[in-house]
Amino acid sequence: MGEEGARGVVHLLCLAASSGVPLFCRSSRGGVPTRQQLPFSVIGSLNGVHMFGQNLEVQLSSARTEDTTVVWKNFHDSITLIVVSSEESNLELRLERLLQMVFGAMVLLVGLEELTNIRNVERLKKELRASYHLIDSFLGDSELIGDLTQCVDCVVSPEGSLLQETLSGFAEATSTAFVSLVASGRVVAATEGWWRLGMPEAVLLPWLVGSLPPQTARDYPVYLPHGSPTVPHRLLTLMLLPGLELCLLCGPRPPLSQLDAQVLERWWQPLMEPLRACLALGPRALPTGLPLHADILGLLLLHLELRRCLFTVEPSGDKEPAPQHRRRLLRSFYTLVTSTHFPPEPGAPEEKVEDAIQQAQLPRACYLVSGPEEPGAGWRLVALHSGPRRLLLLVSPQSPTHGLWSLATHTLHALTPLL
Repeated sequence: MGEEGARGVVHLLCLAASSGVPLFCRSSRGGVPTRQQLPFSVIGSLNGVHMFGQNLEVQLSSARTEDTTVVWKNFHDSITLIVVSSEESNLELRLERLLQMVFGAMVLLVGLEELTNIRNVERLKKELRASYHLIDSFLGDSELIGDLTQCVDCVVSPEGSLLQETLSGFAEATSTAFVSLVASGRVVAATEGWWRLGMPEAVLLPWLVGSLPPQTARDYPVYLPHGSPTVPHRLLTLMLLPGLELCLLCGPRPPLSQLDAQVLERWWQPLMEPLRACLALGPRALPTGLPLHADILGLLLLHLELRRCLFTVEPSGDKEPAPQHRRRLLRSFYTLVTSTHFPPEPGAPEEKVEDAIQQAQLPRACYLVSGPEEPGAGWRLVALHSGPRRLLLLVSPQSPTHGLWSLATHTLHALTPLL
């Protein structure tokens, strides 16, 4: 099957829960946004069956047909989100987290009050247009993975300590606790205050910055879905280099004009070379000198307690498959092992004692061969869970399956100091 067929079609519907009035519909085909819309009769049927279940005190959360998965989710008894996906191997976990991120994006840019107390549907429709670009990026073929892992995508800079020291000094000088350096949606360095941001804003804010058109400076009003869903904050951004931005989350002060005059000259001009070196990493996200086995085609490292992750499909050379295909393989594998094999991630609902005993018996490693399991055929995928860290690797077909455990263990040991 071709690339587009593997990705399939995704339709995202947003409706007012009480009236069933559609607020917007976004779609993608093969990971590319499209104008294709579901017929109004289908939208009405999907919402109608969900409302019918609610009237009978039955919570309809998901359904499957031979080639399609549907997931419903209601937020604050005010907004209903529905996703219809024909993507291959699309487990409900992926679609549930997509809906959580979409609602988070709506709150981020519109505010919770507008979504839970709908006074004028037509006005709300217009206000929600501001979130379309961010929402479409979740439906597309992004180089980031925080929407699925609910961990912040990060970059490891070779001059990380120097950048961190400068960032902390700048934050103190401007009396701003929430400051970060963001490279194409990935956090390079951040203050302690920024790292203490809750979910989903910790993922949404750098993702938003990475999805916006390039601009020298911005003063952007945002709500924090977890920390401040009804009172807006100011998101200030200053471009240090194309693709590398300094981000501040603050109140009325400092004014953007004051920062624009001070920042580059005093704090960041002396660091242009380290900043360029950091930006040169690009989607690789890892220092170029880091020793990785030549068979590794992609990796995802998560620190589940810190809620940070490193994700790359470009650790070595121009080998097959293409980067887009590698990302899809790792995303599907992450969804599989998180849904069925590994213990629940931090933040999951509380468990009973007997559930905790059962979880202790779950595997700490697993592997999958995508394609024919023959020598020299089929991509190898291996996952390892150790303490707060979880590592997923995409490995070339030439790598023997009996060596995957050793390869994953050595790779995790090499990456542990980074995250």
